[in-house]
Amino acid sequence: MCTPNNPTGSVVPASAADAFIAAVPADVLIVWDEAYAEFVADPDAADGVRLAARYPNVVAVRTFSKAFGLAGLRLGYAVGEAALIDAVRRVQTPFAVSDAAVAAGLACLEPETAATIERNVATIVAERRRVRDALRDLGFTVDESHGNFVWLPLDDPLDWAAQCADLGVLVRGYPDAGVRVTIATSLENDQFLTVAAKLARH
Repeated sequence: MCTPNNPTGSVVPASAADAFIAAVPADVLIVWDEAYAEFVADPDAADGVRLAARYPNVVAVRTFSKAFGLAGLRLGYAVGEAALIDAVRRVQTPFAVSDAAVAAGLACLEPETAATIERNVATIVAERRRVRDALRDLGFTVDESHGNFVWLPLDDPLDWAAQCADLGVLVRGYPDAGVRVTIATSLENDQFLTVAAKLARH
């Protein structure tokens, strides 16, 4: 279960998560993928770590790649029953995580660094809301997103993405689905909105 979902940014409500887990046999492993968990602003969204504490067949996986900015270090973690985590350890690639990655991850958990990351996440969430509202004002349908991106369902997403590229902005188009736009700096977001406004008039 990927929540927030990539590329739409949608989340699974806590009530739906409980219903889903109850419908799955207890001997079936459920992996709760929360790569974008730090960006979730919905208080009713399910929390994979809490689910893993309640259900022995749920493992929550998170990463330092997104909110923490350590994508190049390929560092993440899993939370679940001790027996499940032990089973994962037995089959994982030896030395898969470097000492540098571990040091960087631990540094992210230091109070001062963690506070900086929280401020950065809050800025991205605020920018995400601003970009979403601006796109809606331009007439676009924009789904509610809880990642570090916004999602625009479009009829011809690949053509729209190509037009953005021609105007100097890169977005990711998904065939027959929509376009995912990563939230960047305020200036870069404004550049994207300028391009979106031009395309909205066509």
